Amino acid sequence: MRSKILALLLILVFSGCSFKQQRVDINHYSIDFKSSEKVDKATFDSIFIEDVNVNRSFNLTSILYNTKPYLFEEYAKNRWVNLPSNMIYNQLTDSFISSNIFENIVLRDKKIEYKYALKTEVIKIYQTFKDDKSYAILKIKFDLIKDNKILKSYNFDKEILCETNDAYGFVKAVNSGFDEVVNSLLDSLLLI
Repeated sequence: MRSKILALLLILVFSGCSFKQQRVDINHYSIDFKSSEKVDKATFDSIFIEDVNVNRSFNLTSILYNTKPYLFEEYAKNRWVNLPSNMIYNQLTDSFISSNIFENIVLRDKKIEYKYALKTEVIKIYQTFKDDKSYAILKIKFDLIKDNKILKSYNFDKEILCETNDAYGFVKAVNSGFDEVVNSLLDSLLLI
């Protein structure tokens, strides 16, 4: 009797292991925006670009959306390739370098002397749905600091229409929004 039960258990164990789980393909998206050269010769000396601070609720690899007020959900098969704070920081520094507005861009090392500092706060970054359309919500605050005082604050509160009502449409709209915001910021810095 024991041998029959043992044989039955072995058959169940090995047959259970033979069932393959279906693999769920996950799409990984990035935040990627660019800036072109704004001036031929650098206008300002140096700037320290602080790490980007993204609201903890949105600084996840999950891509969030809402269909009702106060209710956020995440896409099951779509993720950010990295934390938004890291991707935005990398693209922001790249944009400042490309713009050629500052002679020197100081990254992550506060021990190096610099004249200006840029503090970036991303307050909102998510997708919302209204009337069969979707929008990327992007709220950002930049503070330009000189001599430990805020020289100027720049606030952007954008609602960008998405081409499609899916995660990819949202990612394209967010990248477009960041492109517009950062280029507007760089153009504003030239007017100081």
